[in-house]
Amino acid sequence: MKKIMTSFFTLVFLFSMQIPSLAAEDRPTIPYYGVGATVQEVVEGEYLVKTEGAKAEEGFVYTPPEPFKEKNIKFQITLKGKGNVILKLEETNARGQYIKEKKMDVTLTEDWATYEMTFTLESPTSQIDAFVLSKDKEPAEFSFKNIEIIEE
Repeated sequence: MKKIMTSFFTLVFLFSMQIPSLAAEDRPTIPYYGVGATVQEVVEGEYLVKTEGAKAEEGFVYTPPEPFKEKNIKFQITLKGKGNVILKLEETNARGQYIKEKKMDVTLTEDWATYEMTFTLESPTSQIDAFVLSKDKEPAEFSFKNIEIIEE
């Protein structure tokens, strides 16, 4: 009887350890990282960004997973919210050294609006980081969807 009870509790323990790991596999991580802010998915493909307001230029960053084959790229994003934000593309080399950047000021509205910014890479092997950042040192809240960086 003792052997059966030991086996039973061992099985219960093993199954209880597997359930949380299975649940964690169902939720993929989002490819957007907060910069002094939190980024959360509200509905599929639509995200809410809340900045802390501790300093200017808080928001999020997105890095495309694949390198580009061409030098000319276009950053496109759909945004809504209140206030002003900065769209910024920053190019770095394979070692992470800064090469150059381009910024664009955007005044957000309560309706969805799509914004585009073109950029010419110094090298197709460069890494690009796309930022959407608050312009002022105050808490901000905005939403985004349909973010993409494509070759032209």
